[in-house]
Amino acid sequence: MVPVVLVWGCLLLGGGCGESRVPFAGTYKSSEPFAGKGHIELVLRSNGEASWTLAEDGTALKFKWRVEEGRIWLYTKEGGIIIVTPTAGGKHLSADMTGEWHPGCPMDKCITFDRVKEGG
Repeated sequence: MVPVVLVWGCLLLGGGCGESRVPFAGTYKSSEPFAGKGHIELVLRSNGEASWTLAEDGTALKFKWRVEEGRIWLYTKEGGIIIVTPTAGGKHLSADMTGEWHPGCPMDKCITFDRVKEGG
């Protein structure tokens, strides 16, 4: 009975039992322009919501996110997952855009982000 209560407690109180989002909540900007459409702004809010906006045309995508095993997992409405690896205490993020998980991210297939604002 205790495990069921523990699971429900985690779901009700924290939205899940993953690692804390607080160290990574904030606003990030891609280090380089993406696909000829300018820089990307990635906002990770502490409530588990996120947005990814292409600066040039204002197109925004909404995500849910969590932290597990030191990585940030972005979930799209369609069921896609983007795995992001934080470095430098969360000041830099590397998003693996290959569609396959890699224990690092091949530099030619990653989008790197730098934190521009903490909190969210």
